[in-house]
Order: sequence, then structure tokens, then C-alpha cells
Amino acid sequence: MKLKSIFFFLTIVIGFVAHAQRGIDLPGGDTTKPTGTTYAIIIGISKYKEVPSLQFAHKDAQAFEDFLLSEAGGKVPRTHIETFLNENATRNNVADAISIMARKAKPGDRLYFFFAGHGDMEDLTQIENGLLLLYNSPNGNYFGMKDDVLEILDLKRYLSPLAERGIEMIFIVDACHSGNLNGGIKGVEKTASALAASWGKEYKILSCQPNQLSLESEEWGGGRGLFSLHLEEGMKGLADRNNDGRVSFSELDRYIRDKVETFSEDKQIPLIVGDLSKPFVAVNPAVLAALKIQKSKERPALAQVNPKGAEEKYVDSLDPAGKKLYASYKKNLADRKLIWPLDTNALKDYRIFAKKYYDSPLTPLMRRNLAAALNQRFDSIVSPLLRGETSYSTRDMCYYASMELDSCMQLLGEQHYMYQNLKARKLYMEAMSYTWALNDNEYNFTWRPVVEKSTKLLEASAELEPNASYTIMALGVQYTFLYEYEKANKSFEKFLELRPYDLYAKYSLGLVYSKMKQYDKAQRIFEELAEKYPQYSDFRIQLADILMNTEKDMQFMGLTDKMLLDPSDKLIVHFLKGIYYSRKDNMDSAIYFYNESKKYYNGYCSICDNNIGHIYFVNNNTDSARKYFRQVLAKDSTYPFAHFNLGVIEEKEGNPSAAIKSFYSTIINATGSTEGFITKLHLYLGKSYDTSNRRAFEEFSKRTYIFNMAYFSYLSILYAYIRVPGLIDSTTAVDYVFEQLFTYKQHEATTWFHHACYKAMKKDKPGAVASLDKALKLGFGSYYQLIGDKDLDFIRQSPEFITLLEKYFPEEVKKKK
Repeated sequence: MKLKSIFFFLTIVIGFVAHAQRGIDLPGGDTTKPTGTTYAIIIGISKYKEVPSLQFAHKDAQAFEDFLLSEAGGKVPRTHIETFLNENATRNNVADAISIMARKAKPGDRLYFFFAGHGDMEDLTQIENGLLLLYNSPNGNYFGMKDDVLEILDLKRYLSPLAERGIEMIFIVDACHSGNLNGGIKGVEKTASALAASWGKEYKILSCQPNQLSLESEEWGGGRGLFSLHLEEGMKGLADRNNDGRVSFSELDRYIRDKVETFSEDKQIPLIVGDLSKPFVAVNPAVLAALKIQKSKERPALAQVNPKGAEEKYVDSLDPAGKKLYASYKKNLADRKLIWPLDTNALKDYRIFAKKYYDSPLTPLMRRNLAAALNQRFDSIVSPLLRGETSYSTRDMCYYASMELDSCMQLLGEQHYMYQNLKARKLYMEAMSYTWALNDNEYNFTWRPVVEKSTKLLEASAELEPNASYTIMALGVQYTFLYEYEKANKSFEKFLELRPYDLYAKYSLGLVYSKMKQYDKAQRIFEELAEKYPQYSDFRIQLADILMNTEKDMQFMGLTDKMLLDPSDKLIVHFLKGIYYSRKDNMDSAIYFYNESKKYYNGYCSICDNNIGHIYFVNNNTDSARKYFRQVLAKDSTYPFAHFNLGVIEEKEGNPSAAIKSFYSTIINATGSTEGFITKLHLYLGKSYDTSNRRAFEEFSKRTYIFNMAYFSYLSILYAYIRVPGLIDSTTAVDYVFEQLFTYKQHEATTWFHHACYKAMKKDKPGAVASLDKALKLGFGSYYQLIGDKDLDFIRQSPEFITLLEKYFPEEVKKKK
């Protein structure tokens, strides 16, 4: 943040004199809409020829011109506005404009005079006057008053009489001077006092008190003065406290005082002089609505302060020890030694300085600059995310950012207006220090406790900053790792409300819909993405997978045949067709397409051979299946699907120990999101079924199920274990497996069904019925498994079981009768 020294945004509305012929409102009438024409003289100077430069004075002036030209400012014709920026702001140009506008303005018209730049006073003539410095102004020695300066008394002499003619004047002066020009700090105060003095029937709005400095920063509005920005937003309608469609001077006073005083940390307090009950501007509803949306998406930030020339005067007032300490602080700040190393850092320097020189004007400036610096690492990590770009950070960097934010919170204290935001960001960075850039390839079951801890921190952060899009996105991703798809869905949907054009969020939401079996929603998303971004094959692949899962055979074939026209898609399309025919139990076609896919694969295609082994297995060709699975593991000993499939073979052949070992290898090597499709479910889990209704059994065996591989491996371990004589009563071991199974929220209904099977196998009828009821309440819908799975035989004839069937499957029960 740059100290504009004294940015006096003085707004003066002068005069409300009755003039019957022009229909002028009497004092007390509605002044929000001038009855005549609006004119404006706007001056903004950041770059001076001789005087030290400012940063954003010209941008404030340009913003005010844009405001007047807009709907919110009344759509003033450009020909009625004279704007002078930087080198064009000369005495001759400004004097001519004042003379011309003064002659043009008639009773009932409105005239704006806006000045943003330096203000000063000649050191030898400290009278009740002040100077507004134009582009060619010298750096001091204004005694002759012939240089490029405007005297406050001259402005009063020329412009104040216009009020007596019934002209509505809005006189805005932003006179900035940090105390390093000829008049010094006293010159600042005298200029401010001269501006604040009453001239007659005028309103004056000053950016700060005469003994204060006005602030500007790049963080505010992309580079604006603090007062200027909030004055403009207040006039656009944010100051309309009673929502009557008008902003009065009283409302504007409250608004800008609150905002500027808060964001300056009580170092800048605006001042309005005049009858505060008068209405000032009308509010454009559309402009206000758009501004509110924009403000809701903004991220509050701490801005750095640069006192410019005043800093030298403050440092000169210190004793040698103070100067040395301040120099150490500045160097550590520049070297980014903020809280480390412990023996010398900027925070340590500040605390020593603040204790010894607590009344120095440098102390609050040091505190604010240090606080802003402690936020910079966080900003560097998050800013790319807000721009829709990749943030190349690390978990260590996130840890350092969280520690710096924690130090910032301690530095500013709980009463600071940014404390809640800082706490939210600290929690976010702490969460990311555990899981930054965690992806499917890295995540497996061992990560779950870490992700749970990180997610709790993110949830706490979102409570404090509910519209922080980066936090919402991170929550959505981590909920998917925890299989909390409903929560992930809500997070991604909220993220898209905040950032409706974010490609990754829309893609992630489509994936979550697929996980939740909300295929219609997922299909719409991927159809839209595939059409809008044809260069990305991932969207077409996801769409093809959805069409296959929903058995939309014609659409699937049409899409995949079209994809084959692109050589880069041939590998994945042949593989998808292999899966399609595997699910249709067409062994020859499935093997053909898997082998075709291998032709386009760079290297050995483990998944192709695994799936060939799988199609052999489900067609009772165990030896060929085993050969392929072992071949895959010879190439890649960590391949989870081959481990699982060999485990299933071992279980069927009566080798539970070997089976459990293979299933556990699957869990260790599978990522958290690895899924597999299961056909002919009756071949798994060592189960047997009632086949008296052959048609129902065949329909059941043809169905395709998609399971998380770690989940189905735990389920397979469960049955391999409890089917060993005597082990079903090993409660501790069984409870541990169920504890793992219940962490997979997407399969919760299935878990309760198998819990009911386990209880029935133990001949625990109440426990089995209760678990089965929970499964059915959660949506378990396989009627055939209920009546055909022989693990439930113990409770199948019980009245409680029959009652559950009648409650959840009334039509099927009627048909059976």
C-alpha cells in the first residue's frame, strides 16, 4: 500500500437556491437528480515533472470519469467532461477549463471539480491557504505563485460564488502529500485545514482528518486509493442503508467512515461537512446488483504501506539504536526472513522496536507491512488457483504459509478486522500441508486418517470463509477420497456457483455424479464438455463409460465408432469395446478388442491381459485365467487387479490363507479410487444361491457391478475368513474388517446387507434382521439376493424377514403369492 500522504478526496456540494423559471428544487428537496446539465473537470496526477511521484492518483481520476460516463453516474456526455491526467494537467489547461465551465454552468446544473494529486504549502507562508500541485510544479519555493499550482483560496474565490447562482457543485479534491515537500507535515495539515474550512453553502467530503495520511494500494481495486474506491462503491449504492434507492450524505458518511476506518486500521478517517440529511445520488439497481455479486467473490487482503518521504523524517527522529533496529527490520523484511531464523527475523525486530518506540509513527507502519508480508506466501499459492491456473507449490510450502499466517494472527490480535479471514486461511494451509496435490495414484487406504484430519481443517476453514473457492474445491476433492459423494457433490456445485466457468470443477462434478450413479446428470455434463472442448479425449471417454454403464448400446457404439476416426483414441476405444463385450459375456469379441488395444499400447498392457484373464475366469476356464494373471504379476508385481483375481481363484479352490494374502496385496497396491467391474457375482465371495428360479438367477448373473477394489477386497477377506470353520466367532477380527468396510460410504447399503449375512451365519436373528433393515432403508435393491443368497437361510422363513420383504418389495411378494 502506498501512502498518498494526504489524499483529500474533498467532495463539496454547494448550493440549492430556488429558481422558479428552471424548476430548481427548494432546499430539502430531492437532489439526487440534477434538473439541469452535468459538467465535470477531472485532474489526476501520479507522475510529476519535479515533485516525487504517486502511484494511483491518475487511476482514481480515470475511475471517477468512468463512473460519470456510466449508468450509475448518470451517463454524463463525454463532451461535458474535461479530464487532465499527468503531463496534461498544466495550469493553463486547468484554468481554461475552469473558466469555460464556470460560464457554461447555469442554475440547476451540476459541476464536478475533481483533483487527485499532491498538495503542499510554502514553508515561509503558513497562512490559512494551501496549494494543489499540477504537473510542472516545482518541488518547493512557491512564493511567487506563478508556477503550476492552484491555490485553495483561488478555488474558493472562483467556485464558491457559483453556489449563489443556484449551481450544484461537487468539488472533489484529493490533495496528496506525504510530508517530504517544502511545507513538511505542517504543510499537509494546513492544506487539509484550508480545504475543510467552510466556504458557505457547500458539502465537503475529505478522505481523512487534517492530521492523517491517506492510503493507496495495488491490492485495492487493482490499484486505487482506499477512500476513492469506497466513495465510488458507496455512491453506486452500497451506502444505501435504508434501501430507498438513494444515497444520502448521511448514509455515505457512515459507509465510507466504516470501510476506510476499518481497512486503514483507524489510521484514516474520512470527514464530511454539511447538511448530512440531503440526498446525494440515485442508485441504479442493476449496477448495484452486479457490484454486490462482485464484492461477494472478493478475497479480503492486507495491503502494504509505503510512507514515501515521511519515512525518512520518522527515521531521522530515532536515536542510533532505533535507526539500527529499523534498518535490521527493513533488511529482514526484504530478505523474507519474517519468522525464521529464530535469532534474527522481522517479527523479532518489530517486537523489540514496538516495545521501545511504541509512540513512533513507524510502529504501526511496521506492523502493517509485516502483516502483509506474512500473507505473501499464502497469496502466491492461492492466486493462481483464483485465476484458474495450476499452483506449483508443495506440502512444505503450505506448512510454512500456515506458520506465517499463525504469526500474523498473533501480531494483529483477535480484534483485527482480518482475524477471521486469517484464521480460515491458516486452517486451509495447514490442511494442504498434509494433502496438497494428493491424487488418485498416490492415495490408498493408508492415507485415509491423514485425509480425514485435513478435511476437518478444511471444514473449519469453510465455516469462517464460506465463499473461499479454493477451500470449497479442496473439500470436494477430499470428500471423493473419503467416498462422501453427497458432500463432494454439494462442494463442487457450490464451487461452480462461485466460478461457473471452471473446467476442472465441472469435470469433477461429472465424475461425482457418475460415482453416485446419477448418470443422467453426468451424461449432460460430459456431453457439454465433449462438444465444447473436442481437443480433450477424456470427456469422450467418460461419456462412453456412462453410456456403457446405462446400457445405451446404440449410443455407445455410435460414439466409440466416431472416436476410432481419431488415431489417438484407438487404444482406449478398443479397450472400451473389450469391456463392453466382457459385460455382454461375449468372450471372443472381448478378447479380440483387448488384443487390438494392445497393438496401440506403448509397452506391456497389464490391464489388457488382466481383463483377458478375467473373461476366461467367468467362463470357467480357470487355468487360462491363472496363466494371464500370473503373467501380469511377472511384469508388474504391484498390479492390484491380478492380485485380486488370483485371490478369487485361490478361494474357490479352498485356499483361504493364500486368498486372503492376495486380497490384502490388492488393498495395499490399489489407489483409493481404483474401481473394477464384477460380472457373474455368484462366482465371488464363496457364496451359493437358490437356482430354482432359473430365469431370476440368470438375470442376476448377467448384471454388472462396479466396486471400489479395496472395498471388494475387504469384503472378500471377510468371507474367506468367516468360512473357515471356527473363525466366524472371532469377533475382534471380523469387527475390524467391517470397520474398514463401513468407511466406503458409497457401498454402505451393500455393507449392511453383508453384515446381515454374517449375523445370519452366526444364527443371530435379531442382529441379522436389524442389519438387513438398515441395508434396505439405504436403498439395497437386489430382490434376488434377498431370496436367493443361502447365507440368509437362517432368517428367510422368519416373520420379521417376510415383513421386510412385504415392506420394501410389495409387488414382488404379490407376484410370488
